[in-house]
Amino acid sequence: MTTSAIKHVNIKLKNLPDTLVEEVEKYIDFLAFKYSQESQDVPQWHKDVVLQRIESQESPVDAFRMIEELEG
Repeated sequence: MTTSAIKHVNIKLKNLPDTLVEEVEKYIDFLAFKYSQESQDVPQWHKDVVLQRIESQESPVDAFRMIEELEG
């Protein structure tokens, strides 16, 4: 994903209510899990972590802070 695409997604996420951000995060986890099932390159531990996050009721990761740390 390009830096420009990440910035566009970040802007859209910042404008969503918290409840929808949580829903988007769960959907991203679902897509990652779905893709990991189709790919042999993804290690089993990663598949397990994604599946656990999908099934858990824990509060979501602060994606905005993660992006800022990556860009920082």
